[in-house]
Amino acid sequence: MSDQVKQRYSFSVLRERLSQHGRPIVNFALGDFDRSLPAALAETIQENSPLMMKRHVPADLAEFSAAAVDYLAWQYGVEVSPAEILPVPSGRAAMTALASCILEPGNGVVVTEPGYPVFARLATHHHARILVARLDPDRGFAPRLDEISQEDVDSVRLVALNYPNNPTGAVISEEVAVALEERFGSGTVLFNDAIYGPLTHEGTAHSILGKDLSEIQGYRVLELHSLSKLFPLGPLGIAFLAGSEPLIEEIRHYTDFAWSPASSLQMQATMRCFQSTDHIAEIRRYFEERLERLRETLLAVGFEPYPTPGGMYLLCKAPAAVGGVKTPTAQAAAEVLLDEFDLAVVAWDRPPHGYLRFSSLYSTEDLQSLGELRDRLALSGR
Repeated sequence: MSDQVKQRYSFSVLRERLSQHGRPIVNFALGDFDRSLPAALAETIQENSPLMMKRHVPADLAEFSAAAVDYLAWQYGVEVSPAEILPVPSGRAAMTALASCILEPGNGVVVTEPGYPVFARLATHHHARILVARLDPDRGFAPRLDEISQEDVDSVRLVALNYPNNPTGAVISEEVAVALEERFGSGTVLFNDAIYGPLTHEGTAHSILGKDLSEIQGYRVLELHSLSKLFPLGPLGIAFLAGSEPLIEEIRHYTDFAWSPASSLQMQATMRCFQSTDHIAEIRRYFEERLERLRETLLAVGFEPYPTPGGMYLLCKAPAAVGGVKTPTAQAAAEVLLDEFDLAVVAWDRPPHGYLRFSSLYSTEDLQSLGELRDRLALSGR
């Protein structure tokens, strides 16, 4: 087993580190979503709790698929058929199924950096070759596809995207869609993790399914959707895949063996979330306002945040020094911030750039404490 596969999930390591810190933490690393479910949805779940013990039936699946189709239409303006919808237990389960169905040893898999690390790890377990498309901060964090050689391009089986992106907040653009079409052949699967899809703060929500890809039938396009960032459903919430019907069917056959079916209550609860348009709009505003307050505080303290078109995080340039201590990497800066100032953030080192990610899931006390650190931090830029 390679050293890369042996490495633990970085966020699990971070949670353990924070739990062992020994002092109160000003936590901008992970945060805690403190919003409640809409009252009507919570009441529906309570009234139908016996359905948690009942596996879904074909009628539940048909109703769920129709609700997902309607959701994609009003949220993203894209049209799909119920046959192009597959409910899945979670985003990671969906990625596991996708990797298991289509990857063979030696296949090239393109991932973006900085980015959510899960799919790269799953692909590595399938002995795929990981090809990194660096996100360029000088181009709105568009992927540098030109840095992947033609020889590597010819081996690519799957391109794994994450728009809106974690941690940069970038959204998919027509420019990026055209670049993807021009760079990769029709045998490439184009996958987008759109978990943060509803959280687009500048204009309408974006979906790769709605982009103008003239050879879209040649690609096998697949997108992952979930409302887990908007509704605290816990294990009741499920996600879904949408896109190429042949690929959906291939994954559906795999899932018959891979995991137990969702309960009827899980289907019902998630469908109610699709239909909660007012709540989704409210939560989008909630994150927009929190990100703006966080941006103002970060600027006042001396950090340099990037624009954030989507998502729930702010990305900053990693400082060259913190509190008079030189920090040659983002990880070094994060260590000094935690050890000396009890300030927890997430670091990304992607040479030649280093980044610090701040979560908008902060408490009022944390935001105030961050603002009070200005003089002590004495940040200096790169």
